[in-house]
Amino acid sequence: MKVPRSRRRGKSKIFQMNKFRAVGRARMIRALEPMNARIVRFLHDSYRTAPLMEVKFENGESTYLPAFVGAYVGKNVSYLKDDPVEDGQMRQLGGLPPGTDVYNIELKPRDGGKLVRAGGTSAKIVEKTGNLVTLSLPSGSMIKIEGECRAVVGRIANGGRVEKPFYKAGNMYHLIRARGRYWPMTAAVAMNAYEHKFGGKRRSTQHKAKTSSRRDPPGAKVGAISPRRTGQR
Repeated sequence: MKVPRSRRRGKSKIFQMNKFRAVGRARMIRALEPMNARIVRFLHDSYRTAPLMEVKFENGESTYLPAFVGAYVGKNVSYLKDDPVEDGQMRQLGGLPPGTDVYNIELKPRDGGKLVRAGGTSAKIVEKTGNLVTLSLPSGSMIKIEGECRAVVGRIANGGRVEKPFYKAGNMYHLIRARGRYWPMTAAVAMNAYEHKFGGKRRSTQHKAKTSSRRDPPGAKVGAISPRRTGQR
């Protein structure tokens, strides 16, 4: 049996992200001393949903971060300082009041930022309990993170990207291809019988079990793989 396309992901170059086209890593610097910084320029990254801003610090280091709403070239932003809260500041979560919008949030101290990095998104600080800070993520879920973790104050720019239609499939093709994602997703029942276990128009294939064993070969390991239970509750 032919291996379904969804099972071949990761083994072909058409599914790999073109990282050589990236501008650079978007991370906060590892230094922990308070200092000032300045936005030097903005850049476009082909597989990011938000523009990048290059930030240069007083100690000579520079890094890339997702740009926030209201950023402009020449704007001064503070780093780990106890100034009044303002968009663009890079602060520890424990030093920010509840209700503050933040993005590029660290999961562990000094990891550079892992959460909330897509265009137009931001998380909100809900409460602080001891050394833990509770955040409300864009998905609606709640998460608790150590207060020493850093984040950028504000909301990421390019929030209107989802409002502009693509008009034609070619635009969507080039966007998805730049990020190495799986698109378009063809329904299994619309495939031929040799391409997928659920494919084919014959009546005999309409009543096949959707479950498969953990020991099935790749071509048959589709659908509900080794489910704990089946049927209606």
